[in-house]
Amino acid sequence: MSLDQAGELSRVVCPVDTHLEIAAICDAVSQGCGRGQALLFENVQGYTLPVATNLFASRKRIELALGDNVFTTLPAKLRTDLVASGAKESSLALRRVVSCRENQPVYIEEAPCFSRDVSDLALTCLPALMAWPEDGGKYLTLAQVFTYHPETNFTNCGMYRVQVVDRNRAMLRCHPGSGGAEHLAAWHERGKAMPVAIALGGPPVMTWLAGVSLPGDVSEIDFAGYVAGHPLAMARCRDKHLAVPATAEIVLEGHVWPDEKLTEGPFANHTGRYEPAAPAPVLRIERVSLRQGAIYPCTVVGPPPRENSCLAELTVRTLLVLLQFDHPWVIDLHLPAEGVFHRAAMVAVAPDCSLSLQEISNALWTSVLLKNSRLLILLDNDTPLSDFSAVYWRIVNANRLTEAYYADTHRVVIDARSLAGARRVEPDEDIVQKITARWQEYGLSKTN
Repeated sequence: MSLDQAGELSRVVCPVDTHLEIAAICDAVSQGCGRGQALLFENVQGYTLPVATNLFASRKRIELALGDNVFTTLPAKLRTDLVASGAKESSLALRRVVSCRENQPVYIEEAPCFSRDVSDLALTCLPALMAWPEDGGKYLTLAQVFTYHPETNFTNCGMYRVQVVDRNRAMLRCHPGSGGAEHLAAWHERGKAMPVAIALGGPPVMTWLAGVSLPGDVSEIDFAGYVAGHPLAMARCRDKHLAVPATAEIVLEGHVWPDEKLTEGPFANHTGRYEPAAPAPVLRIERVSLRQGAIYPCTVVGPPPRENSCLAELTVRTLLVLLQFDHPWVIDLHLPAEGVFHRAAMVAVAPDCSLSLQEISNALWTSVLLKNSRLLILLDNDTPLSDFSAVYWRIVNANRLTEAYYADTHRVVIDARSLAGARRVEPDEDIVQKITARWQEYGLSKTN
């Protein structure tokens, strides 16, 4: 394994339990214990499959998985290619870029992911974790959920909540506005069951992109080929309109029937609070397949810091390119972990931006990156966006605060930019050089 060779993996060989214990170990590692390494639990009580967690919890490991310097090279490449596409709008430009033939997937027979059929055991063979004491049950937390539209056959891959119920049933909760939710509604409006395939593991780029909100007409599979620099190897499922990464560790296939729901949750979320239990569609599992030597990959969802932080930063750097393509007045932005990377954003705005506060707000709220942001803070381009002290200073000293506030339903924008023409308070450069040169004469110690 590349993580092992890079010294990034810790192997836990003693017996461990999927009920709270593995998650508690992962939580401790996320808080700084165990050098923050990726974890492989080789002896999971009651199961034959090992469990891998914390795989993406550092920039180094993400670069091992997705390419050297991917945090800078991918945004730079994407920015160049979007401009070269000739399109005037980011979603069209992105679709043109990623839909090139060299990014299209290839479909292979005898795929490794279908080496072992364990449908007789079904979900009982998966060491899914019970992560927190009041969770409603065990969850699959790195599930790449593949669905398609009943008319267009357009495929979506999303990372949605999957709670295990029993041997052949799980509950699938696709968040509102997602591609999976749209497909589910389309199938059920026609009175038909929605085919679903779930992949666990396989190319890390697909695990990342399953959690990325792309424009609705852009294929995650094509984008994965673009990021990887070569077509993804895919394998067709029993429903030939569905395909999964050929090297996936585990593949689940089934259907979600209309009007069949069970109570899902509670679920410990990134907010640090449990989401209450609520009805969710039932996914009936019909086939479970494993790769030879399969490993069960998962993550632990909960209060930050978490494993998803570095992946979220890569998402922000990548989708920022799309935002700037449509709105060049966006200089930079920062989505803090405390906002779960989509609920709050500090946005640096170009000084020559002439749009009104409402126009800026509406533009940001219609972007794929910031459409779910509850709080937007607009700042000058000289404010360090990740410095909470500096941001707070700007907010409480905003000019005409009553005019620097805009709300839309459950969302708020605070304009903490300086008034046009306002001059920064800075020391005289000549005096700074003079006192630096004479510092020893003053008899003062040098401290930062």
